Amino acid sequence: MMSLALDHVVVLVADLDAAGQAFEAAGFHVTPKTLHSAAMGTANRCVMLDGSYIEIMGIVAETDANTTWRKLLSQGAGIRGIALGSRDIEASAAALASAGIGAEPVRHFSRLTAVGELRFSVARIDPKSTPGLQCLVCQHHTAELLWLPETLVHPNGTARLASVILPQAASLSDLPKDGAGEGVSIEPGSSKLLLLGSQAGHHDLRETCGVELEILAE
Repeated sequence: MMSLALDHVVVLVADLDAAGQAFEAAGFHVTPKTLHSAAMGTANRCVMLDGSYIEIMGIVAETDANTTWRKLLSQGAGIRGIALGSRDIEASAAALASAGIGAEPVRHFSRLTAVGELRFSVARIDPKSTPGLQCLVCQHHTAELLWLPETLVHPNGTARLASVILPQAASLSDLPKDGAGEGVSIEPGSSKLLLLGSQAGHHDLRETCGVELEILAE
């Protein structure tokens, strides 16, 4: 088991609308669908949590930037991305290089929402270093527009992410710890997210999202 300063986990799906509805039926507040830039060719809906979030992502157009995502989606929906948080994306990219971990040049992206333009920068790690996953380091430049108080309130009482369980956990062992904040454990096993909240519950979203959710009462 390892502890990472996790920014968000990417649940990659073939049908974003159906996946969003599945999370809503499980009692989560899910943000409206927004499009990334045309260059990214992706869209998402998010489940915002204390200190992290679940990004439910789909592909809307084939582009060079989403080649890896498309290859991963061909293996089925599920937890296909892990993003570490960064307060200085250039320094994080340099840390990856120093550790001998290949990464793409830093890219700057944005997506429009009802409350404004969300801006963020990422450094994507070479998928060869993390087979079966697209891992990256992410810096939010407009975090105040993403972690809105109303998005953190979920009807099922969920508050935060505790653990990410996935078959590829071992491939993350060499990644440098980055960012700041409470760590989230990464453990081997069948794709599942363990969350903490005011009430326990289990939700099997494997049909639409390729993942199970286990909520533990704090």
